[in-house]
Amino acid sequence: MWLNDNAGVLMLIIGLLILGALGISLWILFSLRSQFCVQKLKFTGLYATDRVTRTKYASLTIGNKSVRELAIKEVGIKNGGVAFDLTALYRYKTELDERAHIVIEQRSSIDFSLSVDELKSLLLDDKSGRLGTLRLYAVDLVGNLYQGRIAPVKKLLADTLRVQNAAGEQKRTVPAPEHKSQS
Repeated sequence: MWLNDNAGVLMLIIGLLILGALGISLWILFSLRSQFCVQKLKFTGLYATDRVTRTKYASLTIGNKSVRELAIKEVGIKNGGVAFDLTALYRYKTELDERAHIVIEQRSSIDFSLSVDELKSLLLDDKSGRLGTLRLYAVDLVGNLYQGRIAPVKKLLADTLRVQNAAGEQKRTVPAPEHKSQS
């Protein structure tokens, strides 16, 4: 009988089909898990100019790419290894209460802007004026740290400092006018 003669081959084919279905099921399960369980944040820092006043500013955005909302405890900028907390400033600019949680809804983002003067007073408080790698960071309520580089903001600050330093050098190199005495 054919079934008795080919039982081994038939069991091998059925076993391979079961393993294939199990592999596909695991792949689907892990891809869905990464969509629901893993928080994915995207950090964007743009160098922008106001079209009316022509003043330069930094536009900072934290986007939630996950399908779950995320509550943020702290948001800020890191200059090298030094963190500067912007949570109070963000709450002030968005008119949030001090006790309110900052929540980024699913597939949404929060954004705010900082003027060049705000950036300079925040990041360049020491006399060296050195800029390290600038990173926008967020800490969720559990304590997980998310961060991303914001190179355009560093370029904005570096260009501003370069212009200021060039203006300072020019002031120092211009000779003082000589006064002629009247005799």
